[in-house]
Amino acid sequence: MCTLVQCLPWLSGARLHGAGSTVVQRVHSDTRTLAAGDLFVPLRGERFDAHDFLAQAQARGAVAALCELGAAERLLAAGLPGLLVPDTRLALAELASGWRRQFSLPLIAVTGSNGKTTVTQMLAAILQAWKPQASLATQGNLNNDIGLPLTLLRLRAQHEIAVLELGMNHP
Repeated sequence: MCTLVQCLPWLSGARLHGAGSTVVQRVHSDTRTLAAGDLFVPLRGERFDAHDFLAQAQARGAVAALCELGAAERLLAAGLPGLLVPDTRLALAELASGWRRQFSLPLIAVTGSNGKTTVTQMLAAILQAWKPQASLATQGNLNNDIGLPLTLLRLRAQHEIAVLELGMNHP
C-alpha cells in the first residue's frame, strides 16, 4: 500500500514516530481483524480507548499504528513505529482521502434514508458480474465515518470503479 512517510503529508498535524520506511499493507481499527503488515488505528469510544490494545495489535502482526499524540509512550512500549496525530478518527478520514487521490476511477456514492445497503449490494453484484476483480464496494453496513474510510483504504490498482455507501449518524 504505502510507507509511513508517504502517509505523513495526508495527515493534519502528524508526527512520525520510528521508522518512516515501514510499509503498510492494509488498515484496520479492530485488533480482531489485524494481520501481518497492517496499520492499526486505535479509536476512542464511549466505553473504551483502543490505544489500550497497542501491544495486542503488535502481537497480531500490526507493523505500525496511527495514534493520538498523547499515546506516544504507549506506542513506544508496544514497540511499534507510527504516526502521531491530534485525533485518530479525523486522521482515518484524512488517510483515506489521501489514499483515494492516488486513484483515478469513478465512484458511485449511495446515500439516503432507506435502501442504501440494498442498492449498494445490487450495484456491486452487477459490477462483479461485469468484471469480478475490477470493483470495490462497501461491505455489510460499514457506511459511517469509520467504515467509509476503511472501505476507501481497500482501493487497489486493479479497481476500476467503487460503490460506496454513506449513512448519517450525526451532523
